[in-house]
Amino acid sequence: MGMFFGYLDSTGYKLHTDAEMVANIGMFGLMFGSLSQIIAFVVALIAFFVGRPARRQWAAYRRAGWTTTECRSAYLLQKQEAAALRLNSRLRGLGLAPAQAPRPMTPRPRRKPSLMGRVGLGFAILMPALLIFILLGPWLDSKDVQTLECEVVAAEPATSSGGTRGGASTASVLVKTSNCGTLGVSHGVTFENRDEVASSFTIGATYGFDIGWYSRTFFRNGVQSVRGYRLI
Repeated sequence: MGMFFGYLDSTGYKLHTDAEMVANIGMFGLMFGSLSQIIAFVVALIAFFVGRPARRQWAAYRRAGWTTTECRSAYLLQKQEAAALRLNSRLRGLGLAPAQAPRPMTPRPRRKPSLMGRVGLGFAILMPALLIFILLGPWLDSKDVQTLECEVVAAEPATSSGGTRGGASTASVLVKTSNCGTLGVSHGVTFENRDEVASSFTIGATYGFDIGWYSRTFFRNGVQSVRGYRLI
């Protein structure tokens, strides 16, 4: 809005230049932006002071051991009582019978969390931690890399998905060994050269495969990710 009014104001000059137009637009934009910030600050300040008694009462309820639901119910009941007093005052002025006042609320004793609540809280804490641990898989797999001497039984091209390299599908070579299980070679392997990489393994020969801590620990009975290999 400020830029729009600045543009309209700049068109009032007979010989305005592009620089002058930009200056007017910027000046009016700054003026209206500052004015909106001042208005927002004043509104927030008024809301802070107006809601101060309610916040104090809420804090007193919490210190007394009330739950959030009970505090909210008490606050709504207080508003209903105030509205009922105003309504009764008007009814008395009109000579009518007063309305029935809302019943006072007796706060319930504080209850312990249920079993389902504890289970839900445990899942809420465990799932993000598990997700972070999975996302850190590639970094953890670069730690404590050890070389395992394995005898190759077979090698075939494949497509790996997920694992320690994330969720995207990548070309790989599955190497079956007699003493190390199944290994997955994906570093430097593409869909164009995976057949060539698979045929480069010598059946019956012993290779040294570099495997990180994450693959050795969590994929011991699955497909362990190979970071490098060499013929021994």
